[in-house]
Amino acid sequence: MTPEIILSLFPRNQIIEFGGLPVLDVVPSRASWEMRERAAAELERLGEPVPPHLEPDEDDDAARLAAALDDPGSVAWWLPLVAWEDGGFRYADEYLAGLVEQVGGEAFTTLVIGGTFDHGRVEGDAEEPITAPRPGVYLTPPGGDRYVDDDATVLSHAVHALARRAVDLQNLRALFIGEIDDDQLFSGAELDVAALLEAFPRLEELALCAQLGMRFRASGHTGLRRLALHGVMVADEIENVAACRLPALEHLELWSTEDFGDAQDPGERAALGELFASGTLPRLRHLGLREFTFIDDMVEQLAASPLLPRLDSLDLSHSLLTDKGAQALMNADGFRGLSRLRLRRHCMYAEMTETVRRAFAGAGVDVDVSDGRRAG
Repeated sequence: MTPEIILSLFPRNQIIEFGGLPVLDVVPSRASWEMRERAAAELERLGEPVPPHLEPDEDDDAARLAAALDDPGSVAWWLPLVAWEDGGFRYADEYLAGLVEQVGGEAFTTLVIGGTFDHGRVEGDAEEPITAPRPGVYLTPPGGDRYVDDDATVLSHAVHALARRAVDLQNLRALFIGEIDDDQLFSGAELDVAALLEAFPRLEELALCAQLGMRFRASGHTGLRRLALHGVMVADEIENVAACRLPALEHLELWSTEDFGDAQDPGERAALGELFASGTLPRLRHLGLREFTFIDDMVEQLAASPLLPRLDSLDLSHSLLTDKGAQALMNADGFRGLSRLRLRRHCMYAEMTETVRRAFAGAGVDVDVSDGRRAG
């Protein structure tokens, strides 16, 4: 399994593998090639092998596409949310419609819909000014406004278009949708998670990434086993996750993007209390609380919750875990019952880091305290 690749805020692994399958870049572009190159460079830095499909090459990309068309279930199909082709903007639904017509929708099991969009690059590739309406993305063009508002709902439109196409994709098992290059986060207008869960009853894995506008208002789903939400996890959304009936869910990851120094407010504390005490996730065994600034308080809440004894694995990596949170981990016997504890990119001092490592390793826990951000 490829190690987690995080170049900024969120993992980039969905351009390497997703749903247990290698990812195919269906519409290669300068932007997608750069993302692949950066992921490959990070793997090399980590001393890990680089999968051949990550290396950009026109002939190899074409050959991989041809092979995948013969065996659509062998890859995760990566489609851009929006791209420039043949003198105009094309959207994910157009590409998906073409693939469904070509090979039949029942052949697709895994989709990755997302990417990045840089209008300056598109205009450079087109070698002429673009006058077509521009989809709204988060960007900072040279000398311009950081928001382009012509179509601020590109991500939401992709979600609803995908839901409408569910009849063609009855065997879809794994879906990622949203931003991949987190240097340019999409601001999704009312990203409707319920529409996806209702449209795809056989879905087993769902990952969503949107900076703003994620609305998790689903009542439930009987088959979903893995759920990852990347974005601003406000109190309402945490409460909605807690209320959602997910009887098969085993793996839950919440990624937040609070500003450094944000403190937990009463609403967030209450929402997390509901999540940690929820009876709607009876099979949950892995919990990830990532990129949270007030993780110390969350650890104290989790320590006293009925959820902790059920967990096999806990990942707090990339959150601002300090010595206070580390002490809470060691004070609660329930954390020693974990099989795995991930604390990478923490903010503990060196002495506490070693104390935590010894305490949990001595209890038989597979613990990772690497890449601390605080010296001394």
